[in-house]
Amino acid sequence: MATMNQYPPAAPPPAPPPYRYRRSIGGPLVLIIIGGLFLAHNLGWRFPLWNWFGHWWPLLLIIWGVIALVEHAFGGRRRGLGGGWVLLLVLLVILGVTAHYTSGYDWGNVRDQMQMDDDFGPILGNAYTYEDTLEQSFPAHGTLRVVSDRGAVNITPSDGNTIRVVVHKKLYADNQTNGDKYNSATKPQITVTGDSVVLNANTNGAGDHNVASDMDILVPAGAAVDIASKRGDVTVNDRKADVKITLQHGDISLNEIAGPVQISLEKGSLRATQIEGDADITGHIDDVTLDQVGGAVRLNGDFYDDVRLSQIAKSVIFKTSRSDIELAAVPGSIEISGDEVRADQLNGPSRVMTSSKDIHLENVAGDLQVQSNNGDVEVTTGGNQPPGKMSVNTEHGDVALTLGAKNPPDKVDVATRHGDVTLTLPPSAGFQITAGTRKGDISSDFDTVKVNQTNGTSQANGTVGNGNSKLQVSTDTGDIKIVKS
Repeated sequence: MATMNQYPPAAPPPAPPPYRYRRSIGGPLVLIIIGGLFLAHNLGWRFPLWNWFGHWWPLLLIIWGVIALVEHAFGGRRRGLGGGWVLLLVLLVILGVTAHYTSGYDWGNVRDQMQMDDDFGPILGNAYTYEDTLEQSFPAHGTLRVVSDRGAVNITPSDGNTIRVVVHKKLYADNQTNGDKYNSATKPQITVTGDSVVLNANTNGAGDHNVASDMDILVPAGAAVDIASKRGDVTVNDRKADVKITLQHGDISLNEIAGPVQISLEKGSLRATQIEGDADITGHIDDVTLDQVGGAVRLNGDFYDDVRLSQIAKSVIFKTSRSDIELAAVPGSIEISGDEVRADQLNGPSRVMTSSKDIHLENVAGDLQVQSNNGDVEVTTGGNQPPGKMSVNTEHGDVALTLGAKNPPDKVDVATRHGDVTLTLPPSAGFQITAGTRKGDISSDFDTVKVNQTNGTSQANGTVGNGNSKLQVSTDTGDIKIVKS
């Protein structure tokens, strides 16, 4: 019997080695181009890098795509974009679009509008300082306009009909040579047209380089001055003419100004004393101090810290989003802060309206109107003005009125919804009173004032002395006290 031979099965052919995808050089090449541009800029090649990138960034995508096509056509298969390269591509597109729409911005002006400080100067290069002096004749009865983007302005009287400017300049540059070049390009300029003189600090003459010029300006005392500055303190002393200042960021100091003053300030403080004319102040100001003003004072805007006024001969108008104050005169003082109004010696008619402040007024004469949505009110009458009318209204807060024996008000009207009311009157006072509280008690030190209580509601009526003053007091939830001083 024949036997069959058994053969082992044939071994399967070996598996081909895994295909090695070639990596694209497009992404690395784009990174090399971007890095090279930044390196060139850091090494001193001055060109508007951000502007270039905003204009030409799509070219990087084109280069990347062309390289990918060439590699695909001549080098076989390539691995697709990984997660890292997709993220790089997205970031490149975002940066490119951002650069395109922001490359034309005036970033110096944006910084001024955002009120950013100049603490970044050292990263722009080395600091260099320069001194300079300009002097020439000044026309009789002339006016001076000062234009400065960056730097302090100090104005004092000069001897004779001349204008003299002493410049203290600070700038940043890579080296002394560039510093000298920027200094030459930013020399202050004086232009005379008839009676008008313009002094331009010319700090933008070197382009976008950081240059600040402090100027001490000596000009005849009779010349009116108009100052327009973006950043830097402004000081004006001993001026016998009008003063106008427009400043974005800095502090203003005025002393002995014979004419009116007009101030527009976006960030900073104002100090002024011995102003013979009116003072008009607008803007967004940290704090204000005015002393000895012979004219009217008008303040309109936002005031973030304290406003202190003293010896104001004429009217005071103070308007903000939270307060509306009008006073006929302030022979004493008034201070307006974030949480209170405090004054001593006010001549009426006076109107004090606030949304959320405590009000403390002493030695008030003449008519008075007070309104506060949320805050306590304390008023003491005084002064030599004839008697007037007093109206006090508050939503939430206590009211305390002290009426002096001399010249008591003809009429007093007090109303509060949630708060106590205290009336302090001299023993010899003459008044008629009508008082009522819906939920509270009434007490009186005067025997002729009768108090009636019914179901938690209290009423008081009575006449004391000659009854010349008419007092009307009401509160919803609070006590009423009528006491002798």
